[in-house]
Parts: sequence; C-alpha cells; structure tokens
Amino acid sequence: MNLIKTPILTEKAALGMGKGLYVILVDPSATKPAIVSEIKHQFDLDVISIRVVNSPAKKVKFKRIPGFQPSRRKAYIQLKEGQKLPGFELPKQEKAKNQES
Repeated sequence: MNLIKTPILTEKAALGMGKGLYVILVDPSATKPAIVSEIKHQFDLDVISIRVVNSPAKKVKFKRIPGFQPSRRKAYIQLKEGQKLPGFELPKQEKAKNQES
C-alpha cells in the first residue's frame, strides 16, 4: 500500500530542504512506523525523526460560493545528513541544474 501521496513544495518547506527536512502529504490512515518503513523501502534512506500533523477541513468562500478545503495529514521527515529525497526539488533548482550542464 502506498502511504506517500505527494510532496508539499511551499516556501516554508523549501527552507527546511536544505537542512534535510521534507514535508509530504500522506494517507490519513498512515502511522509513524509505517511512514518510516515506506521511506526506507521506496528510497533506501535513513529517517532520524518524523512528526505528523493533522490539518482539519476548513470552510472557505470563492466568489461568494461556499465550499471547503479537505482535511490533510502531513508528515515532516528529518533525514540523515547528506541524504536527499529524489523528486523533491523545486522547479527553480531543476532549471539551475539544467543550465549548469
């Protein structure tokens, strides 16, 4: 079962990437040990610590039309120094790498 859904690539998350802290969206039923084993199995990386945050659903309005943002479960994953999660680079970083080559 794939517990890892997508990376969260925001400015706040990008600041942590330099220190080895990654933010990912995970399945609502995922537990800390299951997420750690999934990271180890898929990417062969060592996880130092993990924090899980449940964000509740929010009521929002868009052009006076009521709606809601769904609830989310985020995992903050601290990796061993020098390790990186593949595919978690920001578009600006990818462009810079392509220009250097």
